[in-house]
Amino acid sequence: MKTSTGVERRSNGQRWKGGAELRRLMFAALMIVPIAVGQMALTTAQIAKRVSPSVVVIQGKTDSGDVLGSGFIISKDGKIVTNLHVIRDMKTANVQLANGEIFDSVSVLATDERRDLAVVQIAGFDLPVLELGNSSTVNVGERVVVLGSPRGLEGTVTAGILSSIRDSGEGFKVLQTDAAVNPGNSGGPLVDARGQALGVVSFKLRSAEGLNFVVPINYVLGLVNNLHAPMTLEQMRRTLGGRTPSEQGSKPLLKETLDWLKEKIPLGVVQYVRSLNGRNVIQSVTLQATAWSLDSCTAIIGEVETDTSPGAGNQEADIFVSEERNTVPLGLLTSWSVEQRDNNEESKSIMTFVSGERMGYRLFLSSNSKDILRDLSFSSSQIPPKVFATERLNITFSDEVLARRVADAFQHASELCRKKEAF
Repeated sequence: MKTSTGVERRSNGQRWKGGAELRRLMFAALMIVPIAVGQMALTTAQIAKRVSPSVVVIQGKTDSGDVLGSGFIISKDGKIVTNLHVIRDMKTANVQLANGEIFDSVSVLATDERRDLAVVQIAGFDLPVLELGNSSTVNVGERVVVLGSPRGLEGTVTAGILSSIRDSGEGFKVLQTDAAVNPGNSGGPLVDARGQALGVVSFKLRSAEGLNFVVPINYVLGLVNNLHAPMTLEQMRRTLGGRTPSEQGSKPLLKETLDWLKEKIPLGVVQYVRSLNGRNVIQSVTLQATAWSLDSCTAIIGEVETDTSPGAGNQEADIFVSEERNTVPLGLLTSWSVEQRDNNEESKSIMTFVSGERMGYRLFLSSNSKDILRDLSFSSSQIPPKVFATERLNITFSDEVLARRVADAFQHASELCRKKEAF
């Protein structure tokens, strides 16, 4: 009879016809196996064992103290990728390998200010190299691993997933991950399940857990292909300081600024619990900054407050929502400020703070006249909506750094809108 491969076999156990063809097929199958195995996903432990030898600690002294970051080796002769902010202010620097060997001489081969990347060189020989992947083919939801030296704890490994691929607001993409990072992780690699570098750990948002951002490795590939002659740290600082703002890419366009604000404003979330004095009621409060429209020089932004009180007995929780929408002509804004606030400071006589985020940071945007149109609405039908003009609005953040960055971005957008920049 014939098998599905067309090779004839005798029912009495005699030799197969077409034996040479069968051996060829079996040999071809065996040749395929190593390729498939090489592409198989590794466990986190296997990734750590493979990648850790190529991850380094970069330490240096600046005018304001010691600085520590991470990096990873991309060539056997000692080329290392890191963040520019790790080395930018260093007067002296050294690189420590995973095996403890220290190199005291560090030169700079390339920098990219806008994307916060740098390539440095040590006098290495036959060093362990981290294989570079392709960040253009990565998919959201994939398992990823971060390696580095958070707080100086070299050899630290954390795992998570690729949470998103986002616009940075500065003309390039960033990878978002929930793999834990801390100061000292900057410059270290984010690697995929095959142990290949997908990007360079760059920054995190302090306002929430698990919002960590990575510069894709494909930008590094472009930088590596444009290396310049080695320069000292001092020469690098002079070179960076001498660039014009347009060369530095430090002034994003209006659309980039508004897109960045659209992404960052919803990160303004403040949550706390208070008690209503005299009523024996515990109330959970959530303040959510919101951007309904940020596509032009007229923005609609504001805040949604949700107050939740437990229901009595078997009754459902009592939820009250108030929504404040402000239509803002950005070109008419004249003030952008951030103030710290006690989350119960306006009602201490009737409310007491119980738990959660006691302090918040209010971003105030103001104009010289009543140019802002405010629309207040409430979930209770007993309270009618209100619409009126005002000269000031505020939204609340739990993170001061984020609040001030948003304030700076609004100032920049306002300046561009006054200039009537082409959108």
